[in-house]
Amino acid sequence: MMRGWFVVLVVMFVAVPSRADDWPALPDQNAAVEIPAQEWPLRPGPRRARVLVHYPSGKLANVGERTGLMLTLHNWGGTDCVGTASPTVLAEKLNVVVLCVNYLQSGPKDSIEGPEPYDFGYLQALDALRALWWLDHGLKERGTKFANGRVFATGGSGGGNVTLMCNKLAPRTFACVIDLCGMKKLSDDIAFKLPGGSDLDARFTRDPASPNFLTLDHQELRFIGNPDHLAFATTQSRCKIITVHGRDDTTCPFPDAVEMVEWMRRAKLDVEPHFIGKDRIDGKVFTSTGHALGNRTEIVLQVMGQVENRPHGPSDFEQRKTIRYRTSNGGFAIDYSAGFPVGRFVAKESLPEYPNHQDLSFVLDGDGTKRNVKTPGDWAKRREHIVRHFQRATGLLPSPMRRVPLEVKVLEEVKVGTLTRRKLSFQSDPTDRVTAYLFLPVGQASSLPTKTEAGRKSTPRPAVLCLQQTTNVGKDEPAGVRGDPNLKYALELAERGFVTLAPDYPSFGEHTYDFDPKHGYVSGTMKAIWDNIRAVDLLETLPEVDAERIGCIGHSLGGHNAIFTAVFEPRLKVIVSSCGFCSMRKDDVPSWTGPRYMPLIASEFKNDPQRLPFDFHELIGAIAPRPFFAAAATMDNDFDVSGVKDVLDAARPIYELFGKVDDLVGHYPEAGHSFPEESRKRAYEFLDRTLKRPQ
Repeated sequence: MMRGWFVVLVVMFVAVPSRADDWPALPDQNAAVEIPAQEWPLRPGPRRARVLVHYPSGKLANVGERTGLMLTLHNWGGTDCVGTASPTVLAEKLNVVVLCVNYLQSGPKDSIEGPEPYDFGYLQALDALRALWWLDHGLKERGTKFANGRVFATGGSGGGNVTLMCNKLAPRTFACVIDLCGMKKLSDDIAFKLPGGSDLDARFTRDPASPNFLTLDHQELRFIGNPDHLAFATTQSRCKIITVHGRDDTTCPFPDAVEMVEWMRRAKLDVEPHFIGKDRIDGKVFTSTGHALGNRTEIVLQVMGQVENRPHGPSDFEQRKTIRYRTSNGGFAIDYSAGFPVGRFVAKESLPEYPNHQDLSFVLDGDGTKRNVKTPGDWAKRREHIVRHFQRATGLLPSPMRRVPLEVKVLEEVKVGTLTRRKLSFQSDPTDRVTAYLFLPVGQASSLPTKTEAGRKSTPRPAVLCLQQTTNVGKDEPAGVRGDPNLKYALELAERGFVTLAPDYPSFGEHTYDFDPKHGYVSGTMKAIWDNIRAVDLLETLPEVDAERIGCIGHSLGGHNAIFTAVFEPRLKVIVSSCGFCSMRKDDVPSWTGPRYMPLIASEFKNDPQRLPFDFHELIGAIAPRPFFAAAATMDNDFDVSGVKDVLDAARPIYELFGKVDDLVGHYPEAGHSFPEESRKRAYEFLDRTLKRPQ
């Protein structure tokens, strides 16, 4: 999956800075000022935001070397400092200059009663960040020394949402943010006032002709726990993220808070949840397990503790670079070239057409200029084109918004020798569940299929996702329950010490599926890819699994299913494909066009290998530099062995580019379309070498 895609650009577009006289001077004492704000497309024209400044003891002269900066942001429908921690108390107790910001749609007239949809943190966060930059810049211009590593933000309800968005749009700026029962994502029930977890109404519409239409890109940006975006924070941010949320909150649903924390933990961010139940009610600080929480000023002081300087380099204001988060149809860029942020959505770059998909030696620039692939950066651009072209045949990878809680259900558990075999099902998307077999060592099998404190004490093991061939018995075959005994690789790998998971492919085994496009997938291939990505999500939750050491194996259908999934899912660190592919120019192209595969190959590309938008040469190259093992039987009547060698020969220079040529392996047993014992032995040794070696 393209999880965690981001790019930092020095120049992407030029921000038009406001005139110097547009920005007010810092007041000498507590006061309200107005600063220039970014234009709101729904009401074009100049816009300003009101900012209330609160100094320690009320005066600018009291700012010193240990004084930090802080935002405290009002709730949805509020103004100034309503519904958030007291700025005067924070200024005194934390030694910070505190700003309250009347960001976009402050007050009930615009936020609740207005005809436009509620911004839900995008321009609102940019307003707050501009106010913070104005303060930071103003102090530096005056030569006033202050602790520019002590930058904090907090807010309640809508202000909690804006706080979290501020940290997302400026991930290298804050030392700590404290969210108090804020909205964690723009869910469909909030966006369109549908039945669901909240009674909030953001007043968006699904009508593309309406100015209030909510695009998928806008929704993805406003998803705080978006795993595709959190990876950037993982590499850049050292911010401590504290979220305080009532377990009985139905205004900003508590399950959304749990989901956000889980994704942040998986991204290895420093997130600290305080989920308030009845045991935390003390009548003074915490008075409610619902949305109100209690005394929000005292809550901030209690949970914040002794957070000090941001332990990393210059802030986003100082770096003056541009951050871009990928969305389904383009991206969102935040440009700091002028110091303060300017944000906008950008469309995808045009996709160049390649004369063939077997030559990986070059990349085409946007203007069609051909450049030889000489560096990993060159290859990254070609890889992006490969992934986009492949989706012309499969349909787009689902948005992160399609992720739902896994809701794992254990259906059966039996002992198999020294192993525990657990049949389970998990929610793959809003309308479909997937059945699977999970193998665990008996001594390590947890009572619940989620991480627990007890589970974390066990030594985590590498795991392998085991994908079935075309067989009606589905997952039963790799699990060794029935089917070909030479394809029980989920069982055999578990006996070698791996945790293994074998899911049913859609329409096989116990996974009933009709491939109707109404479910949201253009192809059965993409549906299977998404199911496998969710299976990796499941493996990550298990205390027995080392999430940094997950691989994938499959035979035939499972062999190319493993490749397809790995193209999108970087968490798969090694891939084994048995009799799963060859060059499309040496294959039976119409055989790929059934509903279980890619119908667009017939309808859009006329079953013509010359017109296909991808070939396996590119897909294996796209897996590089991750280890890849191909077992290709010399007498395979499904996949021509010479076509396999063509593919590996084309991909080898890409592995050489990364210095990983030994991690691209072809094995050619004298056999038909099968996974014989000698091939499995070599494949398992390859998995041992790559997944059990030090990471």
